[in-house]
Amino acid sequence: MKLLLGKCKKSLIMMTAFLIIGTGGSISTVPIEVQAASWKHELAQENAEDLKYPKEIVEGVYKDLRKETRGPLSFSEALGKIDTMSKVDVMDSYLGHYGKKISPEEVRRIVNQIYGIDLDAVSDLGAGNANGYPDEIVKGVKEALDLHKVNEDYIMNLSKVEVMDLYVQSFRKKMSGPDIRTIINGIFGINLDGISGLEGTGVSLFSKEQWISQYERDLFVVHTGITDVDVWVYPTDYFTQHTGLTELPLELQEALKNIGFSYNEEVEAFYYSHPTGESVPDDFKGQTLGTIIAVVHTYYEELK
Repeated sequence: MKLLLGKCKKSLIMMTAFLIIGTGGSISTVPIEVQAASWKHELAQENAEDLKYPKEIVEGVYKDLRKETRGPLSFSEALGKIDTMSKVDVMDSYLGHYGKKISPEEVRRIVNQIYGIDLDAVSDLGAGNANGYPDEIVKGVKEALDLHKVNEDYIMNLSKVEVMDLYVQSFRKKMSGPDIRTIINGIFGINLDGISGLEGTGVSLFSKEQWISQYERDLFVVHTGITDVDVWVYPTDYFTQHTGLTELPLELQEALKNIGFSYNEEVEAFYYSHPTGESVPDDFKGQTLGTIIAVVHTYYEELK
């Protein structure tokens, strides 16, 4: 009987861990299960519309932040930190919490939850890079099919979701955030690293028939075609409401002309099309965004 009681006590000690918190000269003990229940209750009480990300993402990032933080981290403090993190950092933090090999379906769901980008819809449209896939993607798809002699026409006729699924199948290691973003850019032509940096710049991005990045106080829109062959730029309603201008300001018009844009009456915007019908490269997209952001910073910073 004594032996049984001893084992029970030992089990209780092992099951009930205590968080020791020093406050001034006193020490209080809070059971970890009570602390967990507390933040979970706080998360449950949050209005989903008030959160920047879905609760599942918030929970995963919070758990990852707690691992990285030395000492206690309140849920409200973590929530404030999550709100200021870039989308890239949120994605990497969530994946750090994920802890297991991630499926391509899960990757697409996470991208939708964090970035609001529907990769399945992009695939259904056949949208993306018109220049074909990078060699590394083609090689991985061939390995997954076990058909090294399969021609690229066969691969190009697969949907982008199918290409992604096959490539991930051939991926030998656990995928990191940078790995995933490289894969998505190579297959879908969506640069998640670059998109993450658009928040707070005053520039929206519409591509593949959906908003890739959009915020209430954005001033200008960069709009690309389904296969990124052409790009056009125009002001947002917010910009027009606050400036009275229905066209791009002269400073921005001149800056865009300097990198190859011209006014196109058909689309009523400043327009650029790749001369050989290829997708506009990331470097040019970055140059376009950088040009617009520089004008915003110089002339319209107070409107953001």
